[in-house]
Amino acid sequence: MKSTTDIGKFYYFFPQAVAVVGIDENVMPAAWHTPISAEPPLYGVVVSPKRHTFELLQKRNSFTINFFEHDQAHLVAKIGSTSGRDINKLKEFNIKFVPAEKVNGPILQDSYAGYECEKIAASEYGDHFLFIGKIVLIHYKEELMNSGRLLDEKKVSPMLYFGQDRYITIDPQTLSVFKRK
Repeated sequence: MKSTTDIGKFYYFFPQAVAVVGIDENVMPAAWHTPISAEPPLYGVVVSPKRHTFELLQKRNSFTINFFEHDQAHLVAKIGSTSGRDINKLKEFNIKFVPAEKVNGPILQDSYAGYECEKIAASEYGDHFLFIGKIVLIHYKEELMNSGRLLDEKKVSPMLYFGQDRYITIDPQTLSVFKRK
């Protein structure tokens, strides 16, 4: 394995699930996001101060997180290559949505799951900020879940970001399941 101290931009942790962050009527894809806690249910998204979404997250107290299947990669790539400063992406790309019920943001109708989050914290880490939200409502397509309320790998092809505008999905035949003791 090769080693280097010339880190620069690093992509070795991809693939990573893509989340589309919504705030007001703006949407932005994010590969840097993560669950933080199960109790209380907390979710974090990492955003650069260069982004329009960052400005909105600084001003607002809530956001949404939406997850798409791989067949929507073309749409997510378009949303990521434009700025909400210049256009209304929801209108421009004809994205169907409903307003979130408890927070200020869109729940995207073609997503298989969406979280409504109340912002509880924001902290700077290097050249990005981590925004943490408490999940107050979850939307999901019940027909895509199994009996344990997990995504059914035979019914969903989640979109994974592979770095530098490349997207990939999973092969359900490669799923390995291990029983905990």
